[in-house]
Amino acid sequence: MNKSILVVFLVLLTSLFVWAGGDQESGSTEVPADIQWVTADRIGNPNASITLTYAVDLTYSHQTQTASRKEFLTSRMEEWAKAHPDVKLIPQILSNNPAERLAKQLEQAATGSMADAAQIDGQFVPLFYRWLQPIDSYFSAQELDDWFDWCKKEAMIDPQDGKLKGAWMLTNTVGLWYDKTAVPNPPQSWDEVIKVGKELQNNGYQYGFLTWGGKNEQISYGSVFPMFFGLGGDLVDSSGKPVYGEGDNRAKLIEVFKFWDRAVKEGVVPQRVLDINNNGDLAAAAKEKTAAMFLGGSWLLSVLKDNLGSEIESWDFTNTPQKSASIKMQIPGGYCMAFFAKDKKKLDLIVDFMKYVYVGADGMAGWCSAAGYTPVRKSVFENYAVFKEDRFQQAFGKVISTARTRPNSSTYSIISEHVQEGWQNVILGRQTPEEAVDTAFKKTLNQIR
Repeated sequence: MNKSILVVFLVLLTSLFVWAGGDQESGSTEVPADIQWVTADRIGNPNASITLTYAVDLTYSHQTQTASRKEFLTSRMEEWAKAHPDVKLIPQILSNNPAERLAKQLEQAATGSMADAAQIDGQFVPLFYRWLQPIDSYFSAQELDDWFDWCKKEAMIDPQDGKLKGAWMLTNTVGLWYDKTAVPNPPQSWDEVIKVGKELQNNGYQYGFLTWGGKNEQISYGSVFPMFFGLGGDLVDSSGKPVYGEGDNRAKLIEVFKFWDRAVKEGVVPQRVLDINNNGDLAAAAKEKTAAMFLGGSWLLSVLKDNLGSEIESWDFTNTPQKSASIKMQIPGGYCMAFFAKDKKKLDLIVDFMKYVYVGADGMAGWCSAAGYTPVRKSVFENYAVFKEDRFQQAFGKVISTARTRPNSSTYSIISEHVQEGWQNVILGRQTPEEAVDTAFKKTLNQIR
């Protein structure tokens, strides 16, 4: 064979080997000419050599029917996928039943069958610490400091080993909505609630103070536990055993119930709050001007805007009133993104994807804006116009900066159910605060035995 032809042949052979073997080594794969980067059940190149899985609620996925959410997620996911053509992601949609979801996730974590990343209720993240992969190397100290302190304490940093085990995505809370034209100085203490409520009624308002009262988690989440936690009360001990009906905890819950009992007996809170079962009922009271202040979720903003129109400008949001004005305490809702991928390459990629879409500063700002949630990183409130220039979001951020999650105990739902019932009995005058607490605690203990 001619020497020059042999050289060319060897060069071509080497190139072919590098193309076939080298690309295979790096994991790159062919990208179809007519590729659709984001479909309902896939994000990324269908021919990608690396497959990642992640589990999210339907409303947090690009499968959602809410246009603003779908548009943001689809666009953001497509951008990431185009930059990572060797990767495809397969979404897994979580059950919309909270108890069922938690039970299944715990089973999957224990058996090693969990997705590479999963959305977990922030309240329950500590239950998964033993299975979660540390992600400290993916966040600088400055980035970590950007989260609210309660996020890190309650669900991000494992106290056993000090490792970062999750990234809180967003939040919401129940606080005091009030009409500034009628309530220029919102009440911060229980005594002030009674005083301002009576003044409102003297000025023509039918109700002094309202809250969601139909049996639902929102009673516990919004009307009882923020005040109980503000007094330093604990629902369970370190082992998860219910203790809210014992000793100082009993006394503190009785104090909370006594406030509500007093508010009803003095005519500030009507017994008909037990008929308030949805956000629309509270928004209607605001529109009809039968109430000028009530406890409601930060998520009520869109409903109030729809009902009040331009009159929303006279409304504002602040902390849940406590026994003393010096106490600040909220209960946060929301989810964390937690990571289970043991393979280093997969962990690198799934963390990067989640930072880009949900938990990085840009991702969190875009997602919370599109979805109507409250961010949990301080820089998002300070640096992004959609939050920096929105007085409601600024109010939500200020209020939620001091918070405490509900306990991750498996008995929590049982506790909540019986406390809701006790609170309703106090509102109706069927039981004294002492009787209501003792009955709720007895029922709780009987049910968990």
